[in-house]
Amino acid sequence: MYQLSSGRTRLSVAGAAFAISFAAIAAPLAAAPITQTAADEVTLYATADASINAVAASANALTDAEIQDVLFMREEEKLARDVYMTLGEVWGTPIFTNIAGAESMHMNSVETLITRYSLDDPVDDNPVGVFVNPTLQTMYDDLVATGSQSLIDAFEVGALIEEIDIEDLIDSIADTEATDVLLVWQHLISGSQNHLKAFTSQLAAQGVDYEPTVLDTATYEDMLSEVERGNGAHGNNADVARGNQRGRGHGPSS
Repeated sequence: MYQLSSGRTRLSVAGAAFAISFAAIAAPLAAAPITQTAADEVTLYATADASINAVAASANALTDAEIQDVLFMREEEKLARDVYMTLGEVWGTPIFTNIAGAESMHMNSVETLITRYSLDDPVDDNPVGVFVNPTLQTMYDDLVATGSQSLIDAFEVGALIEEIDIEDLIDSIADTEATDVLLVWQHLISGSQNHLKAFTSQLAAQGVDYEPTVLDTATYEDMLSEVERGNGAHGNNADVARGNQRGRGHGPSS
């Protein structure tokens, strides 16, 4: 299985001190459990994007940290989409195609911020598997290679990507005071939480008990419980995320 030393260019290995109740992260967007039909995903993200578009841009310019997060998350969502598209071709399993479609919508949500704040889009017209960020390029290459070894490896790669995405989004929530940016991050967390549950359910059906390698166990279990209750990742206090920000490392290792 693919191993990481740290992330987001800021990921941390399991065991790092990070105690946060996932249900306490504010996300006023209801998240529906992942389904086998793309139609439900389209409805979910169309509703979320309408909410994002209804929020005015921040009156202040984005900070350097906020800009870094927006640009990074645009490519990180592309990473998820591209890996799932590629593994979908390898295995012909609908879950990868369905979730790749959802990741495209995640990319569109971040693109809304890029356009709104006149930022240079790092994705531009780059094809599948091509990234500006060298860490993401290495991750794509390694994750596709790992996920191509077996279907179980592919599902584990999917779960790992969603863990990575969630942790980076939690860090990004801690970075921002801009309402529209915060709403996008909350929206993406809700989707990633559902996708994580989808992949771990596939693994359970194969007799594999997935253990988190990025999120701490309590947070991971909290998230899956929220999905099972149909609540998604929502609560009433985004300040909790800001107050429980993790230390940030850099770079994956295989």
